[in-house]
Amino acid sequence: MLLLVLIGEYMQNNELYNKFVKKEDYSLESIVEFELFALMTHKQLIRKTFKQLNSTLGNFENNEIIIHYIENYVNLLSIICDIVEFNEEEVIINKNRIKKSREAILAYANKYNNEKLFECANKLDEIILDKNINVDDLITLIKKLIDKKEDINIIKKLLNTNKGAIILNHNVLFDYTFNLAMNSIKDNSENIYYYIALLKIFYSTTIDKNKYIDILNSITDDKNEFANEIYMILFGIKRGLKPDEILDKYGVLTNLKGQNIYLPNKKTKNGIIITIDEDKTKVRDDAISIIKDGNKTIIGIYITDVGSYVEPCSEIDKQALNNYKCLYLPNTSTRLFSSNIETSISLNKNGNKKVLALYVVFDENATIEDYFLKEEVISVSDNLTYNSVDLILDNFKRCEIEHELKELYSIACSLDSKNVKKKEYWERKNKQSHQEIHKEHKSNKIVSEFMILYGHLLAKLMCENSSPFVYRTQNSSYIDSLVKKLNIKLDESTQKIIDNIYLPSRYSNIPLFHNGLNLDMYCHATDPSRRYSDLYNQYLVHKFYFNDKDFDFDYDKFLNYIEYFNQRNVELSLMRAEYSRALKIQKKS
Repeated sequence: MLLLVLIGEYMQNNELYNKFVKKEDYSLESIVEFELFALMTHKQLIRKTFKQLNSTLGNFENNEIIIHYIENYVNLLSIICDIVEFNEEEVIINKNRIKKSREAILAYANKYNNEKLFECANKLDEIILDKNINVDDLITLIKKLIDKKEDINIIKKLLNTNKGAIILNHNVLFDYTFNLAMNSIKDNSENIYYYIALLKIFYSTTIDKNKYIDILNSITDDKNEFANEIYMILFGIKRGLKPDEILDKYGVLTNLKGQNIYLPNKKTKNGIIITIDEDKTKVRDDAISIIKDGNKTIIGIYITDVGSYVEPCSEIDKQALNNYKCLYLPNTSTRLFSSNIETSISLNKNGNKKVLALYVVFDENATIEDYFLKEEVISVSDNLTYNSVDLILDNFKRCEIEHELKELYSIACSLDSKNVKKKEYWERKNKQSHQEIHKEHKSNKIVSEFMILYGHLLAKLMCENSSPFVYRTQNSSYIDSLVKKLNIKLDESTQKIIDNIYLPSRYSNIPLFHNGLNLDMYCHATDPSRRYSDLYNQYLVHKFYFNDKDFDFDYDKFLNYIEYFNQRNVELSLMRAEYSRALKIQKKS
């Protein structure tokens, strides 16, 4: 009889647990409410969830239902582990549980190339169990990073070391960010996007809603869209906007106007010129050629010359400036140009197109001897894909340009191997993300190395020409020195996080060092139909290097453009994350 009672209680608890997991409300209140009903502690819930996760992985089937259950278990573990303090023995036990589950998830992620499973593995790996950093120190550090408007993901990583920072001292981080948000609304500052994203992270149910509502009412009216969003956050509604409303919030234009692009009648460059892109690529910005001249090798890198087709400050240019860059979002995409313009400027096979051509002369040791920039009209001989080129490079397929492709790959490998610091940087940057477990395309190395080379050498040409130009820079992390300056003591796991933080790159009017690429100067220049900074640099090349495009240039306005590029990059990064989350919620509902 006792056995039957125990079985009944076990089944009832299982039913309660399954309902709780399906509900997907993993707020602290919901977790505590469930534990009261199920007579469980936080640590028992963790043990139960790992057991369910491993049971599901042991009977894995590649379908949406199973994968969704895995996502739920991982999300719950991520949240509950962040609010529990473990002793040394428990830390070891749970680290082993995480390792076992993560390895199983990665195995299936690799087998089925499933993005959701990769995300689950990453989320498990980000769980911090030994939270030894002082909460007050952490708050001080995060406030300093907010003042610098540091990348949201860096702040989230540090916050994961001790989630207690959110609710400490009457929600000091929420309060600090709320005041900055109010100033942004009053000043009509673009920083409001950044502060709203932080408010969603720092929100807890313990905030004094009435206090913040009174402040909001005193400085704004109900017609301010940002104030309305903050109202929703105050009441715990962090995902109140629909996907299309999010596009409107960030001012993205979806109904783009087109224009006629007049293409040249005759090509002036003959020979083998190829593009290498993804299978479904519709817009091709770049192409490559290779010819031998005795013991010299000349590589041609061609970028579609959008700057010669589109006039600065025209209506087409203004809408491209507004949208700033192409984003490929679930169910939609944002673009700089209408589809007819994209088709006209794309380097598709057999079409005569204007390009900015950079020729690089290599000796027999793949050392650069010379380089020069030209305006040309080319006709691409073939549009290849990463997969098709890899088949050729791996000797699974033969073609007429097999020798040329292998020569391109050889030089690309030489460029890569000569820059060890860059290689180490990207390996560390991609560590613990799904990029590390994908086999790198050989063809992708060809494209990436020559596009980086184009950005580097074009920056040098414009610098040597003393021309105004938009450079791309990246500093080494200042956070470690900031921690020492603030006299903050770090535990081993937090120090490891900080050691592996790399700051986002920024635009600058000064040719500063790019730490990640290990280059003395660099620029964005190879995606002029997908990113406005690249198009703007083409305008500057035409005006100051070739002297063949006349438009009003104002240096102060030039500096404002650079500031805008940096700001818009941040905004669109926030928009991408917000849009993806909103779409998931919409699909569930």
